[in-house]
Order: sequence, then C-alpha cells, then structure tokens
Amino acid sequence: MKTDETGRMVEFGEFPVLETKHLVLRRMTPADAEFYLRHFSDPDIVELTAFDAPENVEKVTQELIEFCIKPFEENKGIRWGIVLKGETELVGTIGYHQWVKAGGYHARVGYDLAAAYRRRGIMSEALGVVLRYGFEMMRLNKVEACTDARNVASIRLLEKLGFHQDGVLRENTYFHGRFIDEAVFSLLAGGWRRNSRP
Repeated sequence: MKTDETGRMVEFGEFPVLETKHLVLRRMTPADAEFYLRHFSDPDIVELTAFDAPENVEKVTQELIEFCIKPFEENKGIRWGIVLKGETELVGTIGYHQWVKAGGYHARVGYDLAAAYRRRGIMSEALGVVLRYGFEMMRLNKVEACTDARNVASIRLLEKLGFHQDGVLRENTYFHGRFIDEAVFSLLAGGWRRNSRP
C-alpha cells in the first residue's frame, strides 16, 4: 500500500480479502467467467444497472478483466466477489470505481446481488465492511452511490447505512429506448464515524 503526504492511500498493494460474520469478499479472477456470464445476463440486473448482458461467451472473460480485475491493477478502483462463508460460489459483486485521490478523496460504490440471495441482509453486511475499508484504509472523505431511482431496495439499503440523498439526475441514462432517472447518494467520513460508534 502506498500513501500520499496526507496518509491517504494512492496505491492498493496486495489485494485485501475482507471477512464478516457470514461473508468473504475476495478477488475475482478469469475463473469466475461462468458466474459473470450468468449473473450479468439476469434481466433484473441488466435492467437496474443499465448495462447490457455480455454479448457472447468469448467476450465474458474480456469484460470480467476490464471491469473487475484491471481497475485494481491500475489503482483506479477495486471489485470484490461476494461469497458466503463455507461456500465457493459467488453470489454478487461490490466495489469502488471513479476513485478520485488528490483534490477530492472520494469514490463511487457499486454492488449487485443474485436474486436468490436478496432480502437476507447479505448486501448490507458486505457494504458495511466495504465502507469500513474505504474510510479507514483508503481514507476516503466521501463515498458516493448512484442508483436507478426506481430501485427501492437499493435506496433503502443506502439510507439504512447512513447515506444522504443529494438529488436526482433526471433522465441521466438512456437504456433500451427510454431515459432513466438516477438517484445520487453520499456518505461523508464524519457521518460514517458517528454512525459506526458502538
């Protein structure tokens, strides 16, 4: 890990495996291509992330490397695969992108979870430990989140963890023939520390 003059991380170093009571958040590899294809072809995930499903099997590994592996290697972001403890199958992904270092010290968090594992507290637990990593290790001042304004479950999750809604980007994304409103949220380091006190 390399830091700047303020002590804030600018390079990750060794990939951080994060553990919670029920989860392991690990590095994704090309061996996860089968999961990636199945997961990001789910119509619900396609709709709520506004990203088309992988075009074909040949492109899956390339996309996996581009979106989940390369950002970490280039110190631009980080993506973890979410695994239930005692199991090996990925159930979702979570991570930071748009990492702004000097002059901002913030990053945007994104996450997705397979339908069979929703409403079980998994993403709340995963996001909790990822926020801790962001604020304590990366020393971010702000974590941002941007979600489809219709995604009630995602909005409730962010609010539960202390995020504040900054506004709505009206018709910010065009996907499958329509414009999508995106709700923008943020959580500041000071607010996170207050919320995280025992």
